[in-house]
Amino acid sequence: MMNPIIRVRVLDQVRVHPLFSSLNDEALAQLFERARPVDLDTHDRLFAQGEKADRFYIVVSGSIKLFRFSKDGQEKVIEVIEEGHSMAEAIMFMDDINCYPVNAEALEKTTVVGFNSSLYRQILESSPESCFKILGTLSRRLHTRLNEIETLTLKNARHRACRYLLDLAGKEAAEGQVIHLPVAKQLIAARLAMQPETLSRILRELIKDEAVTVSGRDVTIYKLDRLKAVD
Repeated sequence: MMNPIIRVRVLDQVRVHPLFSSLNDEALAQLFERARPVDLDTHDRLFAQGEKADRFYIVVSGSIKLFRFSKDGQEKVIEVIEEGHSMAEAIMFMDDINCYPVNAEALEKTTVVGFNSSLYRQILESSPESCFKILGTLSRRLHTRLNEIETLTLKNARHRACRYLLDLAGKEAAEGQVIHLPVAKQLIAARLAMQPETLSRILRELIKDEAVTVSGRDVTIYKLDRLKAVD
């Protein structure tokens, strides 16, 4: 049974999350009865690639790194899941896949809550309207991933770095805006398929161009057009 304090915190996040916003109180209650909170320290493993994927997770606080290892043993960061976001939910809709395709590790002290995938699927099967809403959510996420693949494969390193900063800034990006990098620059570099020294060089070039200033993990935008005007 979920700790009452954690339950209240999670419920507030879950009610507005796209995976849960279309569910009624009865369905939410069923899911919470079998929910499992997990507290992780930095570098703790939540699940490993190849393990049975019987749960999907919501990050309540902290952040989780999803990654795989290449054939030569190099770590490839797939995504960083931050507070309020979900992971491993798509697997429950794949009849031919029942194992986690990546590793999940905490980047800091992190609390996640795991929800029973089979129960969630049963609830959706009884509500076609909810199914269509969830389908829309997953389709949008797939579209985002396809855009990311295009950027990683067709665009140069400077473009990828500038696009990452613009994505963090959001649609209402403005000059003078301060962006806080959610993870260490080394992880950002891995996510953008470049070496850490390459990312550092690009940031130095942007500083020299007076496009941004950098203080620790805070990046201040001064010339938005310089970030947008990349090949």
